Amino acid sequence: MGASILAGRDRMDLDNGMRLRLLSALEVLQARREAEELAQSDRERALCSNACLLSRALETQEGEPVFSSGREVLSGLRVEEIAALAATWSRFNREENPGLAMEAEQAEEARCPVCGRPAGSWEGALNPSFDRERFERLRKGGQP
Repeated sequence: MGASILAGRDRMDLDNGMRLRLLSALEVLQARREAEELAQSDRERALCSNACLLSRALETQEGEPVFSSGREVLSGLRVEEIAALAATWSRFNREENPGLAMEAEQAEEARCPVCGRPAGSWEGALNPSFDRERFERLRKGGQP
């Protein structure tokens, strides 16, 4: 994999003798696609996504992958281990690419939390079942 012009270091040593590495955009897409195939429901999606990401990011000190697939990660690690390693990878990624993380956070903030449309396109949109008077009463602590 070529060096990124935006990233600093591309690997992080872990206390257990393994290390995490940053992933290319293609590797992240491949992990997402693998996770979609593994997840049987929405409730499983985050765990499968983390497992597939770790199958690509977790390696030995010699640079060899520790796991060959997300399924192998799910078989070899406990849920808590997957969550902790994925959180460590995410922090590492944000630390090495702070501008990219801020842009992603801003993009998320600028979207409707329900429909995902950009903020400018849903401000003032009409919901036929929305009762503004009832909303205002509830917002002020009144009775429904």
